[in-house]
Amino acid sequence: MKVTRRQFLKFTGATAATFAVVDLGFGLTATAAEVKGCRIKDVTPTPTICPYCATGCGLLVYSETDASGKFVKLLSVEGDPDHPINRGAACAKGAALFNLREVYDELTGEQVVNPKRAQKPLYRAPGSDKWEEKDWDWILDEIAKRVKETRDKSFIHKEKIADGSEIIVNRCEKIASMGGSGLDNEEAYLLSKMMRALGVVYLETQARI
Repeated sequence: MKVTRRQFLKFTGATAATFAVVDLGFGLTATAAEVKGCRIKDVTPTPTICPYCATGCGLLVYSETDASGKFVKLLSVEGDPDHPINRGAACAKGAALFNLREVYDELTGEQVVNPKRAQKPLYRAPGSDKWEEKDWDWILDEIAKRVKETRDKSFIHKEKIADGSEIIVNRCEKIASMGGSGLDNEEAYLLSKMMRALGVVYLETQARI
């Protein structure tokens, strides 16, 4: 049977109206309540404070627990909407806390690590298109060696001024320091002190990267 577009709309409209006025003998209230409960079943939100800057924003750490309340795994970290400082918002540091930090369960002392987080140093050689896993001793020795070589070759002890005389400047212009959202207040302070000791003058930080 051929049905026109107008006939189809009339038929579906009448069917919807029938469902609206006829009691079909069942309701969706219990089903909706169960679905809502499934989303938060065995999930525990724990309020805490962001560890990075001195603002003191509130965060909610969501974790999965078993029937006895024992910690199973970390699920997410979000801004706390009831906190008076940030009211649920979070900067790049707080929003990425789940990916940046290792977390310890207070009850069991077990270490919980995000599976996507890099746990070993990665090195890409000049001209290479792939990353290689290296141990920490090799990485730290390589960084120290390159910093020393660069500083020794480029360190400026004295510099002439307009009147032709020389003044002591003790600076290194071939090394720059860029801070980021992975640094907290104490780490940023120590990094700044170390760069100043090396004579580095190009220091910058951007808390949103």
